[in-house]
Amino acid sequence: MIRAVARAIGRAFGLLVGAYFTYVAYRGSRLLVQPEVRPFLPEYAGAPATPGDLGLDYEVVRFTTDDGVTLTGWLVPAARDTRTAVIVLHGFSGHRLPELAAFVPWLHEHHHVLQFDFRGHGESDPGHITLGWRERRDVAAAVRFVEGRGLGPIALFGISMGASTAIVSAPDLPVAAVVADAPFAEIHHPVANRMREAGYPLAGAGARAIVVGAALRTRTRLRNPIDVVERIAPRPLLVISPGEDRLIDRSQSERLFRRAGQPKELYRVEGAGHAEAYAVDPEAYRSRVIGFLERHLG
Repeated sequence: MIRAVARAIGRAFGLLVGAYFTYVAYRGSRLLVQPEVRPFLPEYAGAPATPGDLGLDYEVVRFTTDDGVTLTGWLVPAARDTRTAVIVLHGFSGHRLPELAAFVPWLHEHHHVLQFDFRGHGESDPGHITLGWRERRDVAAAVRFVEGRGLGPIALFGISMGASTAIVSAPDLPVAAVVADAPFAEIHHPVANRMREAGYPLAGAGARAIVVGAALRTRTRLRNPIDVVERIAPRPLLVISPGEDRLIDRSQSERLFRRAGQPKELYRVEGAGHAEAYAVDPEAYRSRVIGFLERHLG
């Protein structure tokens, strides 16, 4: 009798857990690939809406990926005589405006700068978000565009999802260097942290279920940066690791650094939250990034 009751309870518990993971995978994967993206507007009053608001020359550009998605961005010419270029990649559910205010003014002093919105973001065409897999096509189209303007060598400079996308894109592209600020090594990691923040139980397993659901929804193979980062070598990689990042733990960037081949650099920024390394010490950040690019782009 007791064994029968125990089996019945076990079956009921198994069904309950299965139903929970099915729900999490269904709802979470939809939110992951079709999130509510931020409108293409300045984040605060007085923030720049175009490079012109910062006194910079620029060109509005559009280019198309090999699967037919049109992307929109800006090309900001370098303030000095050079052909080197940096492609700036923004984060999940965002757009190019925050990086415009933070990074473009000092990057353009040394290099041409291309900013664009990933598919499904900002002013670019709609599309499912795949945390790097389809976005690799966006980066490839951006590299082709820059090369078509006669520019190069080219560096990729990404923040958060943009950093991880730079890592998964670079092995197959003719880029000379990669800067990755607050990248995730495994897609499920930030998903699990968001679930914990929202109070979901079994966040680790639930996040993996969401990633599987997202792959099924988009019919893609979502690729973890940790699986490909070593293929960036012999191109140099700079990994920037915010010390107090609660969305993407610093262990993620450090795992990527350990797996990467040479040459590579790790820049730890103590006291920085997610994507806040620049805000903690702008002068040190600029010096580290500019020095890295000068050494490897020329």
